[in-house]
Amino acid sequence: MLDRIRKSKNIKDGLGFLGTGIGSQAIIFLSSIFVIRELGPELRAYYAFLGILGFFLVPIFSFGFISGLNYYISSKKYQAKDVTKSVITIAFIRSMVIIVTVLLLKFFDLLGETGNKLSFWYLLPILLTFPLNMMKESFHRMLLSDSQYARANKLNIVYSSLSPVIVFLFVVVFKMELVGVVIAIVSTNILNFIITIFFVNKSFQVLDFKKSYNKVFVKEVFRYGIKGWIGDIAVTTSNRGDQLILSYFLPPAALGLYSICGSIGQLVWILPGSVRQILMNQNAEMSNVENRKKLTARYHAFFMITGLVITAVFILLAKYMVLFLFGKEFLPAVVPLQIYLVGTGIYIGTMVLTKYFVGEKEIIKNTYIQLFSAVVGLITALLLIGDYGIVGAALSSSLSYIASYCMALYFFNDFKLLYKQLNIFKRSLS
Repeated sequence: MLDRIRKSKNIKDGLGFLGTGIGSQAIIFLSSIFVIRELGPELRAYYAFLGILGFFLVPIFSFGFISGLNYYISSKKYQAKDVTKSVITIAFIRSMVIIVTVLLLKFFDLLGETGNKLSFWYLLPILLTFPLNMMKESFHRMLLSDSQYARANKLNIVYSSLSPVIVFLFVVVFKMELVGVVIAIVSTNILNFIITIFFVNKSFQVLDFKKSYNKVFVKEVFRYGIKGWIGDIAVTTSNRGDQLILSYFLPPAALGLYSICGSIGQLVWILPGSVRQILMNQNAEMSNVENRKKLTARYHAFFMITGLVITAVFILLAKYMVLFLFGKEFLPAVVPLQIYLVGTGIYIGTMVLTKYFVGEKEIIKNTYIQLFSAVVGLITALLLIGDYGIVGAALSSSLSYIASYCMALYFFNDFKLLYKQLNIFKRSLS
């Protein structure tokens, strides 16, 4: 077994991503404990809102470009070093559209209860660093798509450790509250961009401005990616739509309390998230449908069983985790967290199965899956949040995650294979 791990590049790469995920989450958690305690529920809400804004706007205004870029680099049809000028151009245009959109929403007071109360001068500096953030995101995705996992993993370590450390410094050490949050976000975006350029320039020569803009590449990327664009938006809506609706209709303190559900609940995704890109690349390169399906079923069996065990432990320990990490002020979030965890545990299956459809060039199925999930989430959120507050938001999210998994199973359409692989994995444990 140990000899197999040493020889398998996929296992070593997966363990590398897993180690990074666990290490980075540990840093983020240690920092967030002190930051959340320092800010309290209301200021924490404004911090969460600033994060949600970027989280929503990036996929909404991607127009499918990132999905298409991922596929065409993974499939080796285009070399990453040949398309950097095109990537930079599209990233800049997308960021300009986002900046104008947010400023218009702010001007017309359309950012909801939390966003409308947030000063324009807190928003503007963050918005101005969006072009850097967009380019950073694109270059990092190119590394992953080009199977340069070691280099991408090093950048993951930088991204995940730099932000919490800087936020901790300005909020906890210098006691600058929300001003410190803004300075930290802006500083992080600038530093992440500079470090990313340093890492990727050796591979892709991104600083070579003599390269030409490849119109054919851009057209093909958008033609492929647009099919999954609505799916990208739907994924985002499923993961953060509840928080956005809360921020729109309820006072900031409610969002501050509920935001820790996502922080803790999505920790169960570290394990499957560590190998999603590896599975995606393998599926994209495979030509045999049966082998692709069997490979996906194996990943599904492993991550569903281990993920659900971890989820059950989290549910049992939820109260103690919240009390120990964030204090008594956040205890009202315990029940919502337990409800939320049910959905995030089941969503692990969706995370794996959707990579099969990408390899099959049936990305439109991922769009249907995530759109169905988003519709369920939005409808239930609008029905439940008004009457049940953060409990309703958690139930809405859980139902949304479960709906996506049901739809993914329907499209995969091979329950026997999935069940067989689950049995094989369970027998190997016994």
